[in-house]
Amino acid sequence: MKIVKAFAPASIGNIGPGFDVLGMAITGLGDIVTAEKSRGREVVIREIKGGDRTIPLEADRNTAGIAAREVIKLIKAKQGVELTIQKNIPGTGLGSSAASAVAAAVAVNVLFGNKLDRDELIPPCGVAEHTISGGYFIDNVAASLLGGIIVSHAAQRQAFSIGTIPDLIVVVVTPYHSVLTKISRAVLPDKVPLNLVVSNMAFAATMVAAVAQKDARRFGLAIQDGIVEPARAHLIPGFQDVKAAALKAGALGSSISGAGASVFAVTDRTSYAKKIGLAMQKIFQQHGISSTITISRIDKHGARVLRAR
Repeated sequence: MKIVKAFAPASIGNIGPGFDVLGMAITGLGDIVTAEKSRGREVVIREIKGGDRTIPLEADRNTAGIAAREVIKLIKAKQGVELTIQKNIPGTGLGSSAASAVAAAVAVNVLFGNKLDRDELIPPCGVAEHTISGGYFIDNVAASLLGGIIVSHAAQRQAFSIGTIPDLIVVVVTPYHSVLTKISRAVLPDKVPLNLVVSNMAFAATMVAAVAQKDARRFGLAIQDGIVEPARAHLIPGFQDVKAAALKAGALGSSISGAGASVFAVTDRTSYAKKIGLAMQKIFQQHGISSTITISRIDKHGARVLRAR
């Protein structure tokens, strides 16, 4: 095998109260990485299509390049790869860097004989995210890799998918306003009152139970974050008004997507989805910020190979 093309979906990290633990893969958006064996032993990024011009071509500064390098180390391959990256995830807060890492890891693994299981690809992708963001978390990479709604344990380098909710519709509004993960993590409090920790734990556990019960309404109503969302709200102009507009338009729940600036809302009614998205977008416009609307469902497949030859 000489060339492999892989796709990895966008994802929503935290999903409200599940900071660095819960994640969700969504349909409609994702990155594609093509990996080709090279004559040398280095990882080289040949081209990045789409995305913004700030994404580095240097492999050791790009999550796709770093993940590819880590996979090559694990399988002890004696040959390098050339990568082409197709970016199809807008703005920030939808696991763009994670999707690139996952697509690269899957492509390189298959290219060299598929020696690693899916679970074994989580640490290489985690290293890639850590190198770029400064924090070790795997909620986005695990969701993008495994699909569905996931529970992750960063300290143990483990994660697993707990399934999907077929009736759940995810509305994401992505403003043309970037929030860097390093900055969004820097504003988090060092100490948190015990009552807020207990509250977030209860809501996160309720969301896990809702997935088991396939209960979209219970899942949405449990999107209540009393710790991270208040600390990050000021990084997204108009966030509180955007969230309020989503809830008023019929959303079951709404919060910051990952580190932001994307904001997501969920509903169990197809007829509400567009209304919710437009209501959120209108508020961003009132704050002088353009945005895009994505109406999705949970991507149950996760990363997949598109072509191998």
